[in-house]
Amino acid sequence: MEHAKIRHSKNKIRNALLTILKEKSIDKITVSDLTKTAMVNRSTFYSHYADKADLIEDLEGYFINEIETILNTTFKNNSIENGVVMSIQQLIVFALEPVNFNFLKIMLSENGDPNFANKITQSISNQISLVTVLDNHLSTYIKRFVSRGLIELVIIWIGDDDRPDPQEFIELVKKTQLLSPVQLILNQN
Repeated sequence: MEHAKIRHSKNKIRNALLTILKEKSIDKITVSDLTKTAMVNRSTFYSHYADKADLIEDLEGYFINEIETILNTTFKNNSIENGVVMSIQQLIVFALEPVNFNFLKIMLSENGDPNFANKITQSISNQISLVTVLDNHLSTYIKRFVSRGLIELVIIWIGDDDRPDPQEFIELVKKTQLLSPVQLILNQN
């Protein structure tokens, strides 16, 4: 277990990154920006992280690990169809927690990590591989289509100041996962 002082320092640095990302793109942020905003010295930063990329990997890794835990638990105890529906609900509940929502909103914005959505997509695609019998070359296309579509919906929803309420959004996502694109277009109600 991490010592409370270490956890406190790391949290200050993580929060500094998220604060700066509201104003500045990730590639423009320096370690000096981080230490100044976090009010820690450079040696404190480097005692926890090798560099800025290590800090970003730490934050994103935690988030992706949480997503994988939700998906593993949900799919392990349900049929594939029920697992899809229930995992969507669990992921939205997780994303709605204020800390997670703010993290997603920042990291999936234009100032955030441009690779973060791809990392989440790959994680979801990997989870799909664990619960399906799709193992031919075309299954790569299907997994990517399903997982990337889900992430794109979340990106739009999080960035929409006039977003539908969570339950309405969950219903929309369920439809996108259970209906064909043509059915979605023809039945937009």
